[in-house]
Amino acid sequence: MSGKKPVQNLSALLLLAILASTVSCGTSDTIEDITADVTTTAATETLSELDARKAVDDELPEEDFEGRTFTMLTYDQLKADLYAESLNGEVINDAVYERNETVAERFNVNIETNSQTLYADATAFIQKTVLAGDDSFQLAAHHVVAAGEMLMQDLFMNWYDIPYIDFSKPWWSPSTTEDLTYGDDKAILAVGDLALSSLTGTYCYFYDKTDAETYKLENLYDVVWEGRWTLDYLMNVTKDIYEDLNGNGERDSDDYYGMTQQMKSALNAYLWSCGGKVMQKNSEGIPELVYKSERTNTIIEKLYQLCYESEGVCIQREFPTSMLRVAGDATTVTHYINAFSFMENMTLFTGGTFDLAVIYFRDKETEYGILPYPKLDEEQDEYYTMVDGYHAALAVPKSVQDYEFVGIITEALNAESYKTVFPAYYEVALKTKYTHDDESIKMLDMIVESRVFDFGYVYDAWKGVSFYFERLIGEQKSKNFESYYASNSAAAIKYYDEVLEYFENME
Repeated sequence: MSGKKPVQNLSALLLLAILASTVSCGTSDTIEDITADVTTTAATETLSELDARKAVDDELPEEDFEGRTFTMLTYDQLKADLYAESLNGEVINDAVYERNETVAERFNVNIETNSQTLYADATAFIQKTVLAGDDSFQLAAHHVVAAGEMLMQDLFMNWYDIPYIDFSKPWWSPSTTEDLTYGDDKAILAVGDLALSSLTGTYCYFYDKTDAETYKLENLYDVVWEGRWTLDYLMNVTKDIYEDLNGNGERDSDDYYGMTQQMKSALNAYLWSCGGKVMQKNSEGIPELVYKSERTNTIIEKLYQLCYESEGVCIQREFPTSMLRVAGDATTVTHYINAFSFMENMTLFTGGTFDLAVIYFRDKETEYGILPYPKLDEEQDEYYTMVDGYHAALAVPKSVQDYEFVGIITEALNAESYKTVFPAYYEVALKTKYTHDDESIKMLDMIVESRVFDFGYVYDAWKGVSFYFERLIGEQKSKNFESYYASNSAAAIKYYDEVLEYFENME
């Protein structure tokens, strides 16, 4: 392969060594052996960070559950979050396997996973078993929007009624309390580190470093840190980047563009990256609809300009389904088409999720960098991002019989994920294998810290306003937000009122 350089990040390599020593069978190496010759400050700091993770006490009692089975329900796309059949030398797989073994041995339980084929199948299974009072699974790790859609079927427990769950611990996303809790004691869905997909589905930007040099772009990392990475900046640097690769004299999907924009979920992500929200808590901790605003209207106008008035941006690519590396349908092709154009060196920028780096870009011949989604303007203080709706949210079915059993094992699995699985993916697989410079690693840290989990999105059920960007801009090719909102919002508002009423009436 041309253009690739050896990874030089010692701290990430150290983590790889440490994790290898903790997840491999039969090794006699110690951390002292592995790190004997590593004396850099960065390596020492990384070791301290990993030790700090492992030192966080989950404060769980030492219980012996005498071989009882704890079953987690999910569907095949998310199965790897929860289950690994055996050790196979792959860092993430082995970390998942060891997490489950650690918890199983500590509490004398059998940990099993019931994985349905599609998320619709998982939904149907949850409905059938919970309504029948069948305690066949104790925890659901389900597609977040599909799980939110089930809210008013009254199938899930209030997390605050489950003992030993401590949302103040670092293995629970702060958004669980800050955004997804109604008042201060009602939450149906939670985001914890057991749901690895809440990391892998994080939206970011990828850019080709070689092409950035060819087109004489300034240091994009500096642009980000200086707060200048905005939609206007993106449009300005990509407007003149175009090459007629097939030589037919026409701008088409076979040509090179400055930016390739996917017009589905990746388009919705700009609402949050540009500082917008669907719902926000009021002073009493009650979520309120704040979607309709001058800011939302401005974001839509900017996105329309990016997608339809910027000559350096391509919104339509055509690749055969056979190019997919994972099983999928036409929708999957649409969602990942930008990954193909980036992998095949047909675009300088594209937006997507972290998992594109792991699934697709491992074979990309040129080096790439990772950036946050752009801000709306330089007046916006922070960069923000969101996680694609396929990620798992955690829920406890009302059919469970032993709340203490469920609480202890769920808390333990999330704690062990924080200590081993998240570092395996984030610190090793993503940072070490699939990025090419220290600056990208700093970007990853910043992007992960900026994730937003919005109450209005999580409980959208495809009935609210969270997908308006892809419907208005993508499908209708329009920027007339006022007209679209006036025509469609009544049903969405009614639905959100029903969601809020459900929470208000919870006992």
